Order: sequence, then C-alpha cells, then structure tokens
Amino acid sequence: MCPNSCAGYTGPYSALDKCPECNEDRYADSSGKKKSRQNFYTMPLGPQLQMLYNTPEGADNASHRKRQLAEILRELELSDGFIKNYDDVWYSQEYLDAVSRGDIKDDDIVLMFSMDGAQLYEHKQSDCWIYMWVIFDLPPNLRYKKRYVIPATVIPGPGNIKNSDSFAYPSFHHLSALQKEGLRIYNSRTGAIFTSHPYLFLGSADGPGSTHLGLVGHHGAQPCRLYCGIRGHHKPGVPHYYPALLKPDNYAVRGCDHDDMDPLVFLSRPTDEAPQRYHKNLLHLLASRNMTDYKEHRKLTGISGVSIFSGLSPHHRLPIPSGFPGDSMHAPTLNLGDLLVPLWHGTFQCASTDDIGSWDWAVLKDDVWIKHGEAVGDSKPYLPGFFDHAPRNIEKKGSSGYKAKEYQGYFYGLGPALLFGILPDAYWENFCKIVFSIRILHQHSISSEQLMDAQKYLVEGCLEFEALYGQRRTDRLHIIRPVVHAILHMAAETVRLGPPPLYSTWTMERMIGSLGREIRQPLKPYQNLSERALLRC
Repeated sequence: MCPNSCAGYTGPYSALDKCPECNEDRYADSSGKKKSRQNFYTMPLGPQLQMLYNTPEGADNASHRKRQLAEILRELELSDGFIKNYDDVWYSQEYLDAVSRGDIKDDDIVLMFSMDGAQLYEHKQSDCWIYMWVIFDLPPNLRYKKRYVIPATVIPGPGNIKNSDSFAYPSFHHLSALQKEGLRIYNSRTGAIFTSHPYLFLGSADGPGSTHLGLVGHHGAQPCRLYCGIRGHHKPGVPHYYPALLKPDNYAVRGCDHDDMDPLVFLSRPTDEAPQRYHKNLLHLLASRNMTDYKEHRKLTGISGVSIFSGLSPHHRLPIPSGFPGDSMHAPTLNLGDLLVPLWHGTFQCASTDDIGSWDWAVLKDDVWIKHGEAVGDSKPYLPGFFDHAPRNIEKKGSSGYKAKEYQGYFYGLGPALLFGILPDAYWENFCKIVFSIRILHQHSISSEQLMDAQKYLVEGCLEFEALYGQRRTDRLHIIRPVVHAILHMAAETVRLGPPPLYSTWTMERMIGSLGREIRQPLKPYQNLSERALLRC
C-alpha cells in the first residue's frame, strides 16, 4: 500500500510502482530487491465462516437464522402477513423479500460489512481504518460480541485513505468467489457437508463514510444516504446544501428553489423505487463526456461513482443503495448533540444578518447553564450500572469529548425532566416528541403500534424543528443539519431492515475501542493493531 495510506496496490493497481494519488514510490530501495514500504492486513472471510460450525454448539448457534425463519413464516401465515413485533432483522421487508425471491437459501450465511476510521491517540495524528464483518445468522445475544465480530481489513495511517475500494478489493474479491463457487462447510452437529453462498445483506458506515460507498455525502445537493430523493437548499453563493423540507421565504436560488417537500411522500415509497432510480442515475453519470459533465451529473444524481458493491452478484446482495442503512448511532447522539446543545447554549453559529438576541430558545446561559450541568453530573449515583457511561457535567465537559453514550443518557434519559421549565414550552414539547420516538426505535423489539407512534411524532418533531428554529429564513438554513433529516427515516427503516440498533455502528466503534486498548507497542502502533486484529480471527 502507499506509505501515505492513499491506496492499496490491489486489483487494477497491483502492477503499479507509484501511488496513483500522490505519486509516492511503492518500494524501498533495498539492494535491488523490491520491498514494500507499507503493508495492510486482509483477513479472508471463508475460513472464519467454516470455523463457526467447528463444534456442535457453534453449529447450533450458526443455524439460528434457519430456525428463526421457520417460526416467522408460521407467524405470518397465522396473521395473514401482518408483523406484530420487529424482533430482529429477520422480520424486515428486505430480508423476507430476498427469501421469497430465492436469493437467500437455508444454507447461506447472511452478512453485514462495516467500515470506519479511528484516531488511535487523542493528541497526535494517528488515523487508521478498520473494516469488519458481522454474521447475522448468529443469535442477537452472540453476534455482536467481539469473539464473533470478524475483522476484515486494518489500514495503517497516519494519513487518510483516498481510495477505499482498493483496500476493500481483496475482501470483496474473496467474497465474490465464495458467492459464485460456494463455500463448503462441515457441520459438526449433523456430520454433513453443505455449500453456502454468503449473502451481503448490509454495508454500513457513518455519515462521512457514505462517500466511500459511492454516494456524494451529506452536504451534497442530494444529501440522503438512503437515496430517498430529497433535494437540498443552499444559501446564495455558498455551495453547501442543507436538507430543509420547508422552502425559505423570498428564496430564489437557481437549481434549488423547489417548493416544500412532504416527508410522508418519500417515506412511503416502495422499497424498489430507490434502486431503480439509482441505476438510472448511475448510467447518466457514467455517460459523462468530461470532468465538467461529471461534476454536474454528480450534483444532479447524488452519486460520486460506481460502488464496489456493484461488482458482487445481484443475487447475493441487496440492491444498491438499499443495502446501505442509516446511522442510528452517531445521528441521534453525537450529531444531534452538536446541534441542540449549542443552540440552547447560544453558541451556535449565527449569521451576520441574524440576531442571536432573538433566539428565544437560547436559555442555557450563565447560572442556568452552570446549574443544569451540575444537575446532569449529580445524577450519576442514581443511574443503573447497565446504562454504561453516565453523562458527565455537560457545562464543563460538553465541549471536550462528550461521548455518544453520554449524549444518549443525557437526551433520552435525563433531558425531558431536567429541561422542563427551562426550555420554552414549544421547544420542550418539540424535543420530547423526538425523544419519545428515538426511545422506541432504540428497542431491540418494537411492536407495530409503537412503530406507528414513532413515525407520527418523528415527522411532527422534524417539521416543527424547522418551523421553530429555522423559521423559513435563508440565513438559518445552516441550522437544518443532515441529522434532522437522518432521524426522520428511522421508523421506516425499521420496517425495511429491522430495529436500527441491530445494524448501527456501535459494533464497529466497540471493535475499534477494544483493539486500540490492546496496543502494547507505541513505537509501531499500526503493526501492533494489525496483529491484534489477526489474533481475533
């Protein structure tokens, strides 16, 4: 790989002697011998899947999906196809449709691929990237434990990667071969040998990571990673789009001066609508004649290029972009925290044409802010241990690495009570609608009735948020951040893919954290990290 972490010398780059991105030499001059200056690890998936069936107990665990499917089909037959409770991804519309098409068979293994970047050390540049596999066939109480989460690739830093596909290529090339030829597995419970064709159900990444999946990212003209069709607005002369549903007053910016958008329109579209539109738009992008053409088509389509997922058999993966779920970890915690807390504290960016003194929601100031922070910190002794990381004093620690778990406890545990009587009623009620919905959507089992309530109050809450904070003002478009649109999809995504926590990036973040804690060689942290990941296979 490039020593600057730009790209891996795989696939079409395998014969290159210089980095296609930065022109750095691939090999070190070592007495005429070609010695790579930097390497990255790829852990093949096939042997690790075979090991799942190595013991009778392991084979029983790996057969959980097959047993569960039989139960679900019986339930659907008795209820005329109505799903009462969404208890796992197996109750999702996409999974059941794939089974009915014959794409997923009893012996196939269903997977999720996830990717994310990490900084190993807080106070120095130490970026690295990790790819991993989650095996959905295992029971939910096992599949997210580090023993069963499979490292796929470790990419050393400290630079940021510029071509993620080149690093994913070995893993996807291997997966493609398994899907085409089948993986022979010995079942130690039955004593039989069977052939599995692994099915890639989901490809997960955080918001910025969506650019590595072939989409433009959350600040583009087509900002939704679920490809719902929403079109963003931008301020005059500033090419940064915001997913506002309500058109600002007296707004006439060419190319994005469309009228108000009804969220129920794109939330109720058929599941096959987005893949069809994506395929049509991808062909449009590929027909670009030059770079100017390409940039214009990229803006109009929301697609930055062909995804590496396209190279896999369409019968062994979900259609693109249906297999790219939303991020239910960062959006309702860190992203929402970076939006709401500065707004309430009065430190959010204020346009020169706006007046922060008119922000009637900015009430967490001076002594009120200090006392509120103390109330948050003082709650720690009263929170159960299974809440994990109790939120610290947000007045003192909110601007210095407040964690996702802390925001989760602050917003969805303490917030409605501690903010009552402080936030003006309209803003407090709006906040409570969002809290009510997100609490439901973070359950591992969600009833259909709860899901309808969550959808209702999410739509109301997000539209109210725009009306209360944005007030149809062009100079407040930047308040309507991507998270306001992202959480809007969570209820509909539960029907399509199952409860959001089951495919969130919590699993990836936990793997990064646990591997980072195992580093014992500070002088060679990336090599040590790669070896620790290898030991887990």
